[in-house]
Amino acid sequence: MKNKIYFAVNALLFAVMAAVTVLYTIYGTVPLKAVASAMFLVCSAVNLVFAVKKGGYPAYKWLVIAGQVLAFAGDVAICYNFIAGMALFGAGHILFIAAFCTVNCIGWRDILPAAVLLAGSFCMLFLYPAYDFGGMLPYVAVYAVVICLMLGKACGIAADGTINARLRVLCVSGAAAFFISDFFLTITKFAGGGRVFTILCLAFYYLSQYILSLTVSVSAQSGERRQRPQMNVLKRLYCRAYQFVFKIIIPLLPYRQPTPIENCGKAAEMLKSKGKKRALIVTDKGICACGLTKPVESALSGCGVAYSIYSDTVVNPTTANAEAAAAMYNSDGCDCIIAVGGGSAMDCAKAAGARIIKPKKSFAKMKGVLKVFGKLPLFIAVPTTAGTGSETTIAAVITDDKTRDKFTIISFCLAPHYAILDPEMTVGLPKGMTATTGMDALTHAVEAYIGGSTTRLTRRLSVEAVSIIRYQLLRAYNDGTDRKARERMQYAAYCAGLAFTISYVGYVHAVAHSLGGKYNTPHGLANAVILPYALKRYGINAQKRLASLARKSGVAQPDAPDKVAAQEFISFVEDMNRAMDIPEKLSVQEADIEGLAAHADKEANPLYPVPVLMDKKALKAMYYDIME
Repeated sequence: MKNKIYFAVNALLFAVMAAVTVLYTIYGTVPLKAVASAMFLVCSAVNLVFAVKKGGYPAYKWLVIAGQVLAFAGDVAICYNFIAGMALFGAGHILFIAAFCTVNCIGWRDILPAAVLLAGSFCMLFLYPAYDFGGMLPYVAVYAVVICLMLGKACGIAADGTINARLRVLCVSGAAAFFISDFFLTITKFAGGGRVFTILCLAFYYLSQYILSLTVSVSAQSGERRQRPQMNVLKRLYCRAYQFVFKIIIPLLPYRQPTPIENCGKAAEMLKSKGKKRALIVTDKGICACGLTKPVESALSGCGVAYSIYSDTVVNPTTANAEAAAAMYNSDGCDCIIAVGGGSAMDCAKAAGARIIKPKKSFAKMKGVLKVFGKLPLFIAVPTTAGTGSETTIAAVITDDKTRDKFTIISFCLAPHYAILDPEMTVGLPKGMTATTGMDALTHAVEAYIGGSTTRLTRRLSVEAVSIIRYQLLRAYNDGTDRKARERMQYAAYCAGLAFTISYVGYVHAVAHSLGGKYNTPHGLANAVILPYALKRYGINAQKRLASLARKSGVAQPDAPDKVAAQEFISFVEDMNRAMDIPEKLSVQEADIEGLAAHADKEANPLYPVPVLMDKKALKAMYYDIME
């Protein structure tokens, strides 16, 4: 009933305003113009009544109404003094811009369209031969800047998928109509335009004001304001531009999807068929003690393939580990690499591979994106955990053993050629390792899904991974011999690994890497603890995508509103952590937070396409969130 009244009242107001506008167009008297201009204030007042008991953006409606009051004053004043009228209109536009800024923050979505509009407008002002501004050009130019900024900001709202669709359409439509009206005004005033241009100017002007009056009520029904920027606008523009370029070229990049192999026997046969003579097995002492390298060793021996074992890899592999593994590969005459273990063993093997193909290049010069090129020796990954996804990725995370700086080497050549997905390799995994590596896989899937570089493939892989983890992780945790659960968790980790390899991760990983470098905090544990805090920090900016992931993976009901579904997902993560005795906090020294945050900032920005960009100062808050 209320909606019917709302539409009926606004339709009546539109009809009355249109009628008065037509009368003014016919007779052209100042009193009629004042009445016509006053009608959009009446529209706003009526819509304010519909907005009284709503939430939304509290300051928005008052700023719009204040802007319309100035526009009304400018509409009357322009009949007597053109410059005074322009000044009042310009001030009104500034208030409209302020209103739009309460809806979302200034960013590249606003600045890029504003820049394009400004370039086009100035070309028109200075190059269109029919214009004759006389001494008015400076005033018109300043006014053009303001109206372009207004429309640019409205375009930014229209491009923001987290905002109510009706508000997005109304804001950009109202601002665009105002812009068009002002264009026709310049034709009328400075280019000798006739009555047709005058009518078009008035038609678009009153249409714009009517549309903006509707936003007074719609804004009150449109959720909550996005968070304030947590990085200066220039750095945000640089980061988003950098990420945009990567997103555009994703389909062109040579990602290699490792070929899955069922067991070690088939892998050994494949090596023999390719003429391989000796493999370097990269692992750690814990894996060796558990006997998890025995199936690989037996399979190789059975096929007549010799092997050497490097087992000194530590939890957060160091440059010294990689150097030693590469040295063993060369000295023993190896011709292929087999990494057996979790992410640490695989990272060590990848870094060793990078050293093998680039023996004269220091690890410091390999740090970052696409600094290593070449053909890696045939590389097989044998995950003994279900979570790291390292068997699919193009990244190696290494710690400098002298400075304790933890950094990432990212290059397409580092991806394994094959991955042995054998659940038997994970049956003996302890409960704690099962829990943290499983939550590591969940983190990969979540960060890949909610980031800005998703693709149809990575979204599907992320949903599949979360759906599996939701049902299978606790089963594997409670019964380590449940081979079906182990098999499904390996596949979930594989899917999540492929997803984040293409779509990247976010600040959860950046913070976790800094903790691993400084305190040797296990990566999966750090991710598990940080994830819910980071999702809360992202807030409304990640809400839409997080809600989508929650609904598609079954965490939330298919018809759950975004806010409810997103909160249910965060609660799901927290419940999973509690069910597996993962702590809520980690050991972090307050004196180290400055340096840790700087490290996370350096790693994540500009590469990671996170929902909210954060600088060092903003990232510091996340360390306080997780600190015991």
